[in-house]
Amino acid sequence: MSYLDTLLDTRNSIEDSSDIKPNHKLIVINLIENARKLAVAREDPFYYFFTDVTAREDIFNFESELSELYITAQEHAACCIDIFICFSNLTANITLHNWLSSAIRIVDCIVMHYLQEVLKEEPVKQGDAGKERSRYIQINKAGIKAARAGRVMDNLYDERNKMEHQVRSDPNDPRKKILHPPKYKNIMKNIKKRFPEALASFDDAYKEHYS
Repeated sequence: MSYLDTLLDTRNSIEDSSDIKPNHKLIVINLIENARKLAVAREDPFYYFFTDVTAREDIFNFESELSELYITAQEHAACCIDIFICFSNLTANITLHNWLSSAIRIVDCIVMHYLQEVLKEEPVKQGDAGKERSRYIQINKAGIKAARAGRVMDNLYDERNKMEHQVRSDPNDPRKKILHPPKYKNIMKNIKKRFPEALASFDDAYKEHYS
């Protein structure tokens, strides 16, 4: 019996039991259900993550084209799932930074492939932007199907930076530096609105190119 089958069998046994108090039963069943969701998600973290964020079931088969990049994307998707099992569970605190950092790296795998294998372009540094951000800007400038994704990811990369750059001068003593907490609620609101748009844009772009 697999781990997932064991969880389901245990849940059914507890639900049918008359020896456990209803409130205790509910707690245990919820714990088992969360463990079941995580087990299902880990079977294919990338697919689970992508479909959960976009609310799409019929997505492009990225595994067939990304090859080794898909393995890396899987690892980062697993990190995201371990932090928040569902996109709707995003929380406005420091864990949001860890989630977004891994989520961006998932998209980086798609971007690297899209630039080089779909657009047949080598990544080119864009002005003062770093290598990661330059790739988003390059896709946005190309004016193609995935341009929207490039524009959104450039914006979300900036949101990640906002969560990292927290040191400011002390208004009471300019000689000192203080840690200024990011505005997590505003950042989370932007992520929830824009990140699904980016993934959906890449999904559409790949479906159109490989159709």
